Amino acid sequence: MRGAITVLFVSFSILFAGEVSAMTPNKQEMKEASQWSQGRLGAARRKPDLPFSFTYGGRSSRDLLKEWRLERKTRRVGKTRKQHALTYSDPATGLKVRFEALTYDDYPAVEWVVHFKNEGKKDTPILESIRALDMSLSRAGSAEEFILHHAVGAVASDDDFAPVAEPLGPNASVQLTPGGGRSSSQVMPFFNVDAGRRGIVIAIGWTGQWAASFQRDGQTGLNIRAGMELTHLKLHPGEQIRTPRILLLFWKGDRMRGHNLLRSHILAYHRPRLGGKPLESPVTTGNWGATPTQVHVDNIRKIAEHKLPLEYYWIDAEWYGEGPPWWANVGSWSPNPRFHPKGMRAISDAAHAAGMKFMLWLEPERVFKGTQFWRAFAGGEASARRREHPEWLLKLEGNDNALFNLANPEARRWLTDFMSEKISDEGIDCYRQDFNIEPLEFWRAADAPDRQGITEIRYIEGLYAFWDELLRRHPRLIIDNCASGGRRIDLETTGRSVPLWRSDGPRDPIAHQCHTYGLLFWAPFSATSVDEPGDMYNFRSGMCSSLCTNWWVHGDGPAGPIPPDFPYDWARETLLQHRRIRPYYSGDYYPLTPYSKADDVWMAYQLHRQDLDEGMVVALRRPKNGNPAISLPLKGLRANAKYELEFVDTGEKRTATGKQLAEGLTVELREAPGSALVIYRKKRAAAGPSRSRVG
Repeated sequence: MRGAITVLFVSFSILFAGEVSAMTPNKQEMKEASQWSQGRLGAARRKPDLPFSFTYGGRSSRDLLKEWRLERKTRRVGKTRKQHALTYSDPATGLKVRFEALTYDDYPAVEWVVHFKNEGKKDTPILESIRALDMSLSRAGSAEEFILHHAVGAVASDDDFAPVAEPLGPNASVQLTPGGGRSSSQVMPFFNVDAGRRGIVIAIGWTGQWAASFQRDGQTGLNIRAGMELTHLKLHPGEQIRTPRILLLFWKGDRMRGHNLLRSHILAYHRPRLGGKPLESPVTTGNWGATPTQVHVDNIRKIAEHKLPLEYYWIDAEWYGEGPPWWANVGSWSPNPRFHPKGMRAISDAAHAAGMKFMLWLEPERVFKGTQFWRAFAGGEASARRREHPEWLLKLEGNDNALFNLANPEARRWLTDFMSEKISDEGIDCYRQDFNIEPLEFWRAADAPDRQGITEIRYIEGLYAFWDELLRRHPRLIIDNCASGGRRIDLETTGRSVPLWRSDGPRDPIAHQCHTYGLLFWAPFSATSVDEPGDMYNFRSGMCSSLCTNWWVHGDGPAGPIPPDFPYDWARETLLQHRRIRPYYSGDYYPLTPYSKADDVWMAYQLHRQDLDEGMVVALRRPKNGNPAISLPLKGLRANAKYELEFVDTGEKRTATGKQLAEGLTVELREAPGSALVIYRKKRAAAGPSRSRVG
């Protein structure tokens, strides 16, 4: 075992009563988190066991920090958190290392970022191999073996967000990095280390190229390291950088407690806000940008006339530039006069008049050759507002795409002003930011040999500053985080944005079911497309906390008017049904069937609101499934309480105890494919019909 942090995992057994929900931390979890924090942050420890590491001037931080001066500060942040700052100062070079951590009174969690600042008068020695997380776990010899639970990232396939479980036997090694610099491309930056009836959830907040390793020794130890994949740089005088954000969350009992504590923690502390209130993930209707303004306005009128409860009218790509293809006009952000002679304001005004909000697609970080941004910054269109700034674009030889350089503060401030004006001028309520480019090669090509990692750091810091300033200036704005479909989902983006197009993979029911199944372990809010009007199986396969209805739009091309035979009544009732169940997606998540892409099985899941003692079950019978019934053991219910069940499609109502439902809720569907939605709530003492408090 190397000289890193050790947490002892011993084998034990604990039984949870039926009324204990995974969303509520228990005393053992809070105690473990407190003990861990005291070992790293407590003032009683003169030499804390720090959960991060780096190499400086060729020496390990494990040795260096013992010699440096240490200052501690602790302050209360709101009612439920404490902020702890441990600052180490190198008297020889002027480097300061600040470990800034948050502990929680209501969650068994610790969260931190490490900052490095050169307060000396000359460049520092090389700072490298910075690991924002470097710690070891150990289990008793008789305890169960470690299992690492994580997920596939977005790869534009039916495998997106698929759960992965990897046993970590003696000398096993797992190395994980995303693809191309987007944080949830190929692999998700969330992990659950299961040590048998207890474990730790780890989340990384870094919207770039992170890396994580899980290395077992030959005995009972596991070393975990995470941070940027590549750091090898000197800092100039006065220069400061930060690391990825790390969250540790301790759990005991069943593994799903860890996942549900993470979901609950994200909703409590990493949830976007709208007008000062926690965001409720929206219901949208998708529309292609190259559709003429008048078609949009007429369709908005029909939506209003038929009282469809759609919340955001979504305009996607190709509304800008001078014509197809849409991807080659990215960087020219004036409305295409062929489709929108009066700009986008005519559409946003119509949406607002109809009681909807307006959502517009943009992709400011990618700049295609020959577009307005390319010509303005690379030369040929100098003006008072757009001077030549070749340093504002990161380019690669032979690549027709450039990367707008958010690492440059002047460029980032200019883009912030530009986008803020666009939001105001076009009446945008949801700013949809796509990112169809892998930035890693651009970042690394811009770095000198003794500054490797600096462009990525500055770029990611710039991205956060860009989004934060837009949200500050427009407090009723929400940001949709797309990135080729779900490739930028991490702990930092979840608090600023929502992935309303979580995958560019297949738009079919089984793929959508699998995406929902996998992503709900880690992210409470997301959305995908629901495409077939009148098809409840299709709708419930794509149903999540949010929706993107594409009922009269198919593919990347202009749409026509809503067809005269469109089933408005079905659409209205279905959307109202979703509005009724949407709050359950903020509850505990329980998969009720195994993950499978097969077309002959059932897939089902449950969402339970412990605070309301109610929830829902979604059951989906796939097309070649020959079994018309399934028994689904429900989770999180009070064993002795009575629950009223409503089978939404048939109107049937039943009453059962929590114990009976834990043994199995029987769902029957005569046809395949088919779907069932069951809503349940604890039976109240008062007489008369009960109403859901979230309905």
